[in-house]
Amino acid sequence: MAALDRQVRAGLPDARALGVGEVLRWPGIFGDESIDQEALLSATLAVAREALDDFVASRGREGEKLKAIILERLARMRERVEQVAPHIPAAQQAFQEKLKQRLVDAIGSADDERVRQEVVVFAARIDVAEELARLATHMDEVERVLKQGGAVGKRLDFLMQELNREANTLGSKSVVSEVSQTAMDLKLLIEQMREQVQNLE
Repeated sequence: MAALDRQVRAGLPDARALGVGEVLRWPGIFGDESIDQEALLSATLAVAREALDDFVASRGREGEKLKAIILERLARMRERVEQVAPHIPAAQQAFQEKLKQRLVDAIGSADDERVRQEVVVFAARIDVAEELARLATHMDEVERVLKQGGAVGKRLDFLMQELNREANTLGSKSVVSEVSQTAMDLKLLIEQMREQVQNLE
């Protein structure tokens, strides 16, 4: 480069010296610039495919872990419902008898039609069989969606809302501490599942 610079300045004494930037811009300064575009494209696509495959595999592994966590929480929910369900009718019956006695004491007659009506209305209000049935249906649907796979995040998020609604209703209808505690346990498990669902597509 220096020799070429001297030759130019010998012929043109007023020419200024070449700067580093100008030298670096000369064609071929860094070697052969001819690039096989097809080879470059092929190599780029191969790297991109490999990165995408790694990403998909990683998301798949993460999805399987989240699925296992959600299924474990569902199993605990089912277990909790199965533990409390057999005790609910007797507990509600005992509460109804207690209510009936209080009404009799307040009104003065055990045969009073009003007492019977109040107890029937209250019994309907505290019946949680429908909520337990809906909880079971929603839990079945969560399992079905998880087994189906794919983009399930929105569907599971909706189901978490439905499960939470039933757990809230169960708690609000509760007249015995066992059912109230079960409702609280269910809400905690649902919230734990909802946190995991936020990480799913």
